Amino acid sequence: MPDHPMRIVIAPDSFKGCLPASAVAASLAAGMQRVGEFDTHCLGLADGGEGSLDCVAAARPDARLHHAAVRGVHGRPVNARWLDLGPDGAFVESAEVLGLGLIDAGGRPPLAERGSAGLGQLLQQLLAAGYRRIAVSLGGSACNDGGLGLLLALGGQAEDPAGDPVTPDLAGLCGCPKVTAPALPADLSLTVLCDVDNPLGGPRGATRVYGPQKGLTPPMLREVERGLDHVARQLDAVAIGEQPGAGAAGGLGFALACLGGDLVAGAPAMLTLAGMEPLLAGAAAVLTGEGRADRQTLHGKLPVAVAELAAGRQLPALLVAGDIEARARGPLAERFRAQWALTDLAGNAESAQREAEHWLEAAGAEAGRWLLRNL
Repeated sequence: MPDHPMRIVIAPDSFKGCLPASAVAASLAAGMQRVGEFDTHCLGLADGGEGSLDCVAAARPDARLHHAAVRGVHGRPVNARWLDLGPDGAFVESAEVLGLGLIDAGGRPPLAERGSAGLGQLLQQLLAAGYRRIAVSLGGSACNDGGLGLLLALGGQAEDPAGDPVTPDLAGLCGCPKVTAPALPADLSLTVLCDVDNPLGGPRGATRVYGPQKGLTPPMLREVERGLDHVARQLDAVAIGEQPGAGAAGGLGFALACLGGDLVAGAPAMLTLAGMEPLLAGAAAVLTGEGRADRQTLHGKLPVAVAELAAGRQLPALLVAGDIEARARGPLAERFRAQWALTDLAGNAESAQREAEHWLEAAGAEAGRWLLRNL
């Protein structure tokens, strides 16, 4: 037993649909304190996807919260939040308008009718208000239209082979449209925080990797993939589609890059915004987590970014997740000294989600015991 409490930084992402990141961190800390005396420092984080706006707001006391009325991905009006960062411009989270949570809370419109126009409407309002520095965080999107809706909402044009306008959604994307990108202000600085590093198309692209969780069947996957490839060629932007992050949020990364946006890895950027690195001074270990850890976690998700930052300080990183995909446990073990799944502790997924705080405390206790044995 050390002669002074071990300093442990607890920095998880949210457990989506269950608990915000701050509550996850607090529960893990409570569990650790049950088995020993630890100097815990909690920091709720995000990876550029859902929860990023709250993370930036917490890290930037000067940020001013605003709302904008736009059309959500579920087809109804939403009062989307965004941040004024003073001289740093505006910060927008795509999940405020296009998030899966809106679908879960408000019914499920047909997948073909889901599009990204609402985010384009929000950006259009900011441009009209004079903002020329805008950061957009991508992730947790319920649509897979390659950003077609966003392009049209910002003034782009798209027609089907008969010359009729296409709808700003997945159905429009699959209609083999002739697409023209909008012209935006020349002095616009657009930073795009991507929660994953997937390209637009191909085996690791937006559709094949994330389409099934949004409801795309195998025949639909092939049709949407063809639509994305067609639009990329129409915009003479095949190379843009190959960039890491182009596949983020159903291809929104691609559309924003076509407008001059700079695609950056969301998780490292959020760690910088939240002031993560200074917290590691004097720490003995880092504990991170997310709702589900799988092979996608290895493609730019927050836990891996935290582990890489810890490795740079030669600190062990530990992982807690609601569930851990069996095939991902081996690759994750190369990044994390130990890993725990709430489903393993609870015995089933239903209990793990229903009593998440209880099982997070149990996982925190397991992590505390591991630290006392191994450090």
